[in-house]
Amino acid sequence: MPASPWCSDRTPRTRGSQCPTPSAAGELNADMCVLPTADGSIHYFVRAHIEIPVHDSDDGPFCWSVWVSLSQESMRTQAEHWDDPGRGNLDPMFAWLCSSLPYGTETVPLPARIHTREPGRVPWVELQPDLDHPLVHETHTGITMHRVAELNRLLTGTA
Repeated sequence: MPASPWCSDRTPRTRGSQCPTPSAAGELNADMCVLPTADGSIHYFVRAHIEIPVHDSDDGPFCWSVWVSLSQESMRTQAEHWDDPGRGNLDPMFAWLCSSLPYGTETVPLPARIHTREPGRVPWVELQPDLDHPLVHETHTGITMHRVAELNRLLTGTA
């Protein structure tokens, strides 16, 4: 996906959810989270963007900043290549969307693939295209600025 001035964490058109809460033994930074559980299993999360085209704007896509879970192997690959200038050439990795977004149908978990980009750019999420879900439809068909404003009202609680 092309770079967009709207897909940074400092712009009003990037919205998202908080990281899963790490336990005392967990590790968290702005882009990755590792959470051990009481049963001994470990969950791996990476922050990424779901980019939705906005038809009536030249400012680029609307972005959801989300957390996705990865397998241990995929997380290892992400970590090994985090600072690698060629990491954008990595194959997409299977992931589960783990952020609840304001759609009439739950967004957790939705199957997805994460696509890495060069260092300094947040990976992007491709939701499974054959799912019958409003978020999936919006990623493929796009939205209008009216819908962007509607999503903003839902998130800020201003009706």
